[in-house]
Amino acid sequence: MEIAPATKISALIKANPAAIEAIAGINKHFEKLRNPVLRKILAARVTIADAARLGGCDVDMFFEKLAPLGFTVKQQQETKPEPKVTYVVPVFPLFLEKLPQNAFLHLDVREAIASGHDPFLEIMQAVNQVREDTVLVLLNTFEPTPLIQILQKKGFACFSEEKGEDLVYTYFWRESEKRPENAPAGTAVQPSAAFEQLLQKYQGRLHHLDVRQLEMPQPMVAILEELEKLPPGKALHVTHRRVPQFLLPQLQERGFAIAIQEQNAAEVHLLIYKET
Repeated sequence: MEIAPATKISALIKANPAAIEAIAGINKHFEKLRNPVLRKILAARVTIADAARLGGCDVDMFFEKLAPLGFTVKQQQETKPEPKVTYVVPVFPLFLEKLPQNAFLHLDVREAIASGHDPFLEIMQAVNQVREDTVLVLLNTFEPTPLIQILQKKGFACFSEEKGEDLVYTYFWRESEKRPENAPAGTAVQPSAAFEQLLQKYQGRLHHLDVRQLEMPQPMVAILEELEKLPPGKALHVTHRRVPQFLLPQLQERGFAIAIQEQNAAEVHLLIYKET
């Protein structure tokens, strides 16, 4: 079977069930694939590229592990993909902090998954209860990337927060949410500002840092050290393997904004600066 970054994990398993153990052996993030329920939830909706991004690794690691099972990498034309530009909320969305406690609808699906039950229908029933003044808080053992993709198409915004080793809170609210008066939106940059425009703005005033070869948590340490030395009016351009979620709150505390450009599944560009 020929495979590519866009190949679904379910297709790999269907072609050769031994792919389960091969992928699970890449790192601990993929050990959940051994769970039949999690496999059913994730495999049909996640591609190799999606999984690599979730696990913080390169798609080539998947190709290397799958090659002994008879999988071959589909040869593609050497075309440079159009990078995906994303502007992110650097921390827990501030307007949510203004909402009363009764605005949050909590749904814990950990026990359902552990018992072998797919909670998708239960989740969608809860989603239907979300109004413009309420927020669904999903408690899970992992970031539900497939669900996020589904609900984004339905007009929902979201934010995931790792509370512990096996506890992730994911918040879902409708994009039309009316924020409380004077509550800040918390976005890193104005949506109309393109990543390339920001690079042009700081041309000649950029400091570059590549942290892809550093082990965790050294990337965050290195970035914060560079920001402490960053002269006023300059910006830090970081090449990273992933979006550094734990760094984002640190940036907000220090008054920095951030723009993110996802180059591919294993390369992310960060532009960190102070708005003037």
